[in-house]
Amino acid sequence: MSDSSEEKKEAKLFYFVKKYNVWLFFIIASFFITGLVFLITSNHLYLLGINMLKNPTLLFLNILPVFLFIACIYFLSGKSTFSITFTTAIFIFFAVADKVKINMRQEPLLPTDLTLAKEALTIVKTFPPLPLFLGTFAVILLVAALNLLLRKKKNIPPSWRIRILGTIILLIVGYSTNAFWYADKELYASYPVLENPYFEVNQYNSKGLIYSFFHQFNITRITPPKDYNKSTFDEIEKEQGLTVANCKPHIIMIMGEAFSDLSNNKNLDFTNYRDPLENFKKMAASKNAVSGKIVVPGFGGGTSNTEYDVLTACSTRYLNNSLPSYNFIHQPFDALPRRLAQLGYETQAIHPGYQWFYNRQNVYPYLGFNNCYFLEDSFDLATQGLAGYINETATMDKIIKNLDTHLQTEDTPLFSFTVTIQNHGPYDNRYGTLPANFDTNISLSDGEKDLLTQYFKGINDADKELGRLRDYAQASTEPIVVVYFGDHLPGFSNGMDFFSLLDYPIDPNGALEERLALYETPFLIWQNDAAKEQCAFSETEKEANLPESGIINAQYLGALLTQLLGMEGVSPLYDYVNEARQLLPAGTNAIFVDDKGTYTDSPSDEQKEIISKLSAWQYYKIFDQSLSK
Repeated sequence: MSDSSEEKKEAKLFYFVKKYNVWLFFIIASFFITGLVFLITSNHLYLLGINMLKNPTLLFLNILPVFLFIACIYFLSGKSTFSITFTTAIFIFFAVADKVKINMRQEPLLPTDLTLAKEALTIVKTFPPLPLFLGTFAVILLVAALNLLLRKKKNIPPSWRIRILGTIILLIVGYSTNAFWYADKELYASYPVLENPYFEVNQYNSKGLIYSFFHQFNITRITPPKDYNKSTFDEIEKEQGLTVANCKPHIIMIMGEAFSDLSNNKNLDFTNYRDPLENFKKMAASKNAVSGKIVVPGFGGGTSNTEYDVLTACSTRYLNNSLPSYNFIHQPFDALPRRLAQLGYETQAIHPGYQWFYNRQNVYPYLGFNNCYFLEDSFDLATQGLAGYINETATMDKIIKNLDTHLQTEDTPLFSFTVTIQNHGPYDNRYGTLPANFDTNISLSDGEKDLLTQYFKGINDADKELGRLRDYAQASTEPIVVVYFGDHLPGFSNGMDFFSLLDYPIDPNGALEERLALYETPFLIWQNDAAKEQCAFSETEKEANLPESGIINAQYLGALLTQLLGMEGVSPLYDYVNEARQLLPAGTNAIFVDDKGTYTDSPSDEQKEIISKLSAWQYYKIFDQSLSK
């Protein structure tokens, strides 16, 4: 072979490498970026690696979206360096967001979180400035260093024809791979899960953030339940009997931000301090009260979902969708405030936060609230703010002032619903330097002690204001009922560490009781002496037949209230829910508790029937029921 032919071959090889090595570079970058994501998000990187080795397609399904994203940016911009650095920034941002969300809420990053960007930004502003700055700076530094490193590589942009053709091909490939792989529920379920498979964090840890995130895109659509029939529920709603409501006291319902009984722990001692639940416990122990725990839809967040469950008697869990349940309310909705308004109640909602948060300014009127009071029109963050949110005192001032005005000017009963906000996380140095408010025999770091101190400071404030409301109600000759409950357990920046360190019976990977406890918050229904004369809970509680454990699903709370007040025929759904509570008092989509307090992961036939009917009824109320305003 002549030297000239060898030279020609070398020239062709050089030309091929020069022209196409950008794609090899993209493949290497895809592996690198995916590795970074694994490094940031995985709690068990070693076990994830073993899972990937046993199931190589898992690695491919995590890398493919990264590669396609790089290629898409490349065809759109014509710049290889920019494509890689931009993709790196995007995926690192998602990875960090996933890590923070898991620590705070024990829930991974979901595609629907993108619809809550405004809400998330508001919460992020309350994070401690230094960690937030250092985290942001680290990401910027990494991306900048990568960009400088890659700029040494000469960029040869493809022609416009290639870029247009490439973009079209990528769209076809992306659509096809999504339809055949990422949307395939059976394929996703076939991969093994480390620890409890019903805990979504474990799904992400076992299969990778990227694959799991894109799979979630395909399972967020709400479809009618099996054998759903609209006419069935049309007939049920028409068959409402006579409403009986001889007892119509004023009802003050309050959902406390992250309100919990975590202070009830054998390893925490409040002997030398104020018990954070002093007033709550006194009220719950009185003969004027019914108390227990509700099972809420989420951990560490999802406030509006608990609102939805309590106010509608529907269950967020039965939607099988990661979007907030309020996102599906776009028209008048049959809910507790609407039903009470039909009984002659004046209905009002108070939320000392922004009215756009979870679209409450539209949802509240749809639920039947006559008047709504938000941060924009009823509070002043500059003078009433504490740690970035309206304080408990200002919130209670508004509740009592509105009630007092109503008692002086109206002769109708009042239903007032309030969502407090002061004790919203994060709790790292939330209220500044604080004196100790508990003792413990458990070895905790200074940072861990401060987290609990900050949190219990907020609970103390909430409990003091609850006591103030009780005292106001007891001094009144008007019948007043107070309903108080927590929206979810707090999410701490150290994740689940406190629960294991202090030996709480709470564990997302533990026994069924420990897994359900992750979603349990206390509730209280208390009546003043004037209300007791009209409707004594001692009698109606017997009819309600609450479980001995006192644990019920949040969706039952509103219906239970009407039953305790002796209101009959308020709503066909409420009548059914009060019956269903006897057979399925509490549970999640994977945990089921019966009337005897037995926990199981397999529902009985009767429980299956209840879940099926409630799921279908909820679909009807959201999408098919037509109500006048």
